Amino acid sequence: MSWKKSGMLVDTIKHYSGFPATGVSLRQMVQFGERPSTGTLFRASQFLSEELPIRLAHRVQELGELPDGLNEMPSIKKVQDWYAQSFEEITTLPRPHLSKDVRDRLMKPSRVNGGSSKILAETTQNPSVQKGQYSSSSWKQNGNGNGNETGDSKKGASRRYFATVEDSKDWPPELHDYNTRFADTLNHIKRRHDSVVTTVAQGILEYKRKRQRMQIDNNIQAFLDRFYMSRIGIRMLIGQHIALTDQSHNKDPAYVGIICTKTNVRDLAQEAIENARFVCEDHYGLFDAPKIQLVCPPHLNFMYVPGHLSHMLFETLKNSLRAVVETHGQDKEDFPVTKVVVAEGKEDITIKISDEGGGIPRSAIPLVWTYMYTTVDTTPSLDPDFDKSDFKAPMAGFGYGLPISRLYARYFGGDLKLISMEGYGTDVYLHLNRLSSSSEPLQ
Repeated sequence: MSWKKSGMLVDTIKHYSGFPATGVSLRQMVQFGERPSTGTLFRASQFLSEELPIRLAHRVQELGELPDGLNEMPSIKKVQDWYAQSFEEITTLPRPHLSKDVRDRLMKPSRVNGGSSKILAETTQNPSVQKGQYSSSSWKQNGNGNGNETGDSKKGASRRYFATVEDSKDWPPELHDYNTRFADTLNHIKRRHDSVVTTVAQGILEYKRKRQRMQIDNNIQAFLDRFYMSRIGIRMLIGQHIALTDQSHNKDPAYVGIICTKTNVRDLAQEAIENARFVCEDHYGLFDAPKIQLVCPPHLNFMYVPGHLSHMLFETLKNSLRAVVETHGQDKEDFPVTKVVVAEGKEDITIKISDEGGGIPRSAIPLVWTYMYTTVDTTPSLDPDFDKSDFKAPMAGFGYGLPISRLYARYFGGDLKLISMEGYGTDVYLHLNRLSSSSEPLQ
């Protein structure tokens, strides 16, 4: 039986969409520690049970108010229903009935080594992102919505992602039961949203065919930036919470949830190089893909989400290899070497990828950041699972690789920049915030 949203659910979603999202930094996420207590996890569940519906509600409203008939495309409506259904599942999950004593203990901060409780790390602004660039308020201020993004500022201020509570073993079983049910619900939601990127891409294709347009306009580009940035944030919070709850997989002390406190840049770069060369050989039928030289300190570690860094490196390297092969021809014996240089600064770790793939004309550089812009003649069919594995990824064709990689970089305070020499090659600079203090760009 297909799911249908009720009139009451529509009203509730509209109400929640009036509240602001609360940004969280990587450093704040790590403050839970390796094995949080049942009480601490319950406080995190409480935060997410308020925060995720707000973020989901923003997306449902924005999807419903997209301009020029884009909101009527079947794939867009499908995604809107997924978000609404996930909103309903979180908001209707039964809460445990707790005694006053347990409620008081939950609200009482724990003491660390006899002192006061941990202070939540301060967050900083990403210098590459303008204030409000990725928030839903920019959509509403542009006249595409009619709500008030600021909402009830008191409610926004009262929500805290991280709060330690005493690490005792005698929490009532209802708390552990709720934590498990909440994590199971999040797991179900995460699986439902796996193919959101390709389904929205399908919706844009439907829109372009119906409107007979080659390119999308700035409003839709800005919407896609906000939408995908929000999706990265939602999946980060959900994935982190599931991993913290299911501690059976947590064998490595360097990991807190899905965050690695000692992410080794050289190891991840080497893996991305091998994956990109494999896909290149497979796509072009080459015996040996163009070589990639890596210059990186062997013990350069920092706090990051390895999955995000792998994705960004793989996408940018894949672009470079494709440019090199197509510029020099598949029959060339010795392709020029692509260089990957990693530098460690006080604020950032910067990765430069330099290829000799012919470069990009200056007039085309803004188009590189446009969704659905591609230089491939035929767009490959959209496999719903293409973003789950490097080996399912086509060599090129969606026009999603660079724009989404830039969002991943900016999500935790970094950036992705491109400088090209037409007739020679392209340098891509991937900046990663090594202080891990930058908040999600949602405000």
